Amino acid sequence: MDDAELKWKNKNTQIEKISLPFQKIEEVNLSNAAKGTLLPEIRETEEAAWKNKLIWGDNKYIINSLLKDETVAGKIKLIYIDPPFFTGTNMNINISIGSKAEVTKEPSAIEEVAYRNMWKEGVSSFLQYMYERIKPMRDLLSEDGAIYVRFDYHYAHYIKLILDEIFGYENFRNEIIINRTRKNVMESQTQRVFPTATDSLFLYAKSESALLNQVVKKMSEKREAFWRHMDDSAGQGGPKIFFGKQLSPPVGKHFKYSQEKINEMISEGKLRLKCKECGYEHTKGEWRKCPKCKKDNPKPEYFVAEKEHQLIDTNWTDIPGYSFSTGYPTENSEQVLERVILASSKKGDVVADFFGGSGTTAAVAEKLDRRWITCDIGRFSIHTMRKRLLEIPTCQPFEVLNLGKYERQQWISENTKGDYNSYILFILQLYGSKPLDNFSFIHGKKGSKAVHIGPIDSPILKEEIWNALKECKSAGFGDLDILGWEWELGLNDSIIKEAKDEFNVSLALKVIPREVMDKRATDAGDVKFYELAYLKANLEAKKLNVKVKLDKFIIPNVDELPKEIKEKVKSWMDYIDYWAVDWDFNGTFHNEWQTYRTKKDSKLELETPLHEYNKKGKRKIQIKVIDIFGNDTSTVKEVSLA
Repeated sequence: MDDAELKWKNKNTQIEKISLPFQKIEEVNLSNAAKGTLLPEIRETEEAAWKNKLIWGDNKYIINSLLKDETVAGKIKLIYIDPPFFTGTNMNINISIGSKAEVTKEPSAIEEVAYRNMWKEGVSSFLQYMYERIKPMRDLLSEDGAIYVRFDYHYAHYIKLILDEIFGYENFRNEIIINRTRKNVMESQTQRVFPTATDSLFLYAKSESALLNQVVKKMSEKREAFWRHMDDSAGQGGPKIFFGKQLSPPVGKHFKYSQEKINEMISEGKLRLKCKECGYEHTKGEWRKCPKCKKDNPKPEYFVAEKEHQLIDTNWTDIPGYSFSTGYPTENSEQVLERVILASSKKGDVVADFFGGSGTTAAVAEKLDRRWITCDIGRFSIHTMRKRLLEIPTCQPFEVLNLGKYERQQWISENTKGDYNSYILFILQLYGSKPLDNFSFIHGKKGSKAVHIGPIDSPILKEEIWNALKECKSAGFGDLDILGWEWELGLNDSIIKEAKDEFNVSLALKVIPREVMDKRATDAGDVKFYELAYLKANLEAKKLNVKVKLDKFIIPNVDELPKEIKEKVKSWMDYIDYWAVDWDFNGTFHNEWQTYRTKKDSKLELETPLHEYNKKGKRKIQIKVIDIFGNDTSTVKEVSLA
């Protein structure tokens, strides 16, 4: 099979390895079930320990960046991935509003562009997309590591050939069959195909040293006890002694058990000789001849007790393949991941999932005491995973990361024909501004305001805003509008105050709406840019005790929201899905208290319990709110403890 290779248009086996630095956005120290105060000295002690990693960004860059991390590269024991299967994949997510209402959330701009990019040239671009991600995953695995790849019938056969090429056909171990959600077909409906009931889960080892742990499944129905013949195609060699009688197995067969095990089974009453002529059953003493028919033709059999469990095989249709706890349409079931993780890792091993989605892999790894790394390009996915992990009472500290810089020209809108300058001019035109030359970070001018356009392929970082502010100050601009598709996790409204204090520039942060990529909307001039949300929070301080209370949260341009959402929102609180507090903010958000809505409990607290500090002095407190769309808004408050 060495010469087997899948070919596709513009196939490139030389993977561009762009290594980008990770930026820690948030550190989660306590699960929701273990709310409390983390004192500074405890926080410092924990900084040096391994932290599980939740990473926001393009997995292509994340995988290659992890290859530069000596604590990760070549040390991951298990990788599980469930990539997008097909161009018709449903990317909508059901989200909750307030106490009971529910609406459908469409994918974000970056998710939409990423998905369209994946299929821009049809199957060939999709296969290249998968190849350039799976290949470096192999280098992340330990020598005794394994990878599980889930696919449906559309492209599973292609993906297997890619896996054969990267891992070697000799390292293919199994194709496991998993349940999928079946669509109901009316009996009277004309059918052209059978309803699809299963997906494929491919298991590949990195090398011969990868072994599987035994995993049992619970039998759905109890089986009756029975006697079973002793001979088999594999076993313990030649003749054996049964009740003083030496017997040989049939030609081409062996007896299953050793002589020692046979003697043990005889003493326990779990072995018998059954006469082949008349069926007489001999269970005690030495065998001479059948006392019933006087023939000497016995067959050894052993007793199989009733079983409630048995070892799993490649048929996993006894458990659900998907779950529906988070609103994600393709949420993998925890039962599937539990089998995968138990079979191919042990406690303390690192487990990774580079298509994190709703976070099933990380959640199960956490429950089974494995270390984990997971990522996703969707902001709402990161938020969903964070909440899911916080629901685990024994959840260990983890960190939320993103990539410090992306390659700006990696994803360019179809409207710009792949040219970055054309993209800038396109957005400036939609915003009603004129282009400016001779600047590095100021792209245009709207009235008296300078305008900076963020890249389509990555979030806008604080550093990027800072550089634009420096140029504004030197060029004499008093106002700056920053337009971006996505924003750095943890970017807070304090930067607006810092811009005024440091540079004397009035700063406005505005979102580029997804309608920019809809030609019908741009041709009609129906594109509106809106500012980030506004958050108001107050502190109540008494001696060494402080309490935080939310007073207001305003989603800008509410009129632009879908009618379905506006009708279900009853107050400003309904826009909030989650908020958290860092009691001693020092640049990285430490999540030390949080409250959020779940399907079981939609109640949201609007104030924290009293937090007690251990000494006097000034403190910075960061409050982070995440809305129902997964967007976060933060503010930093200062307090003096007397």
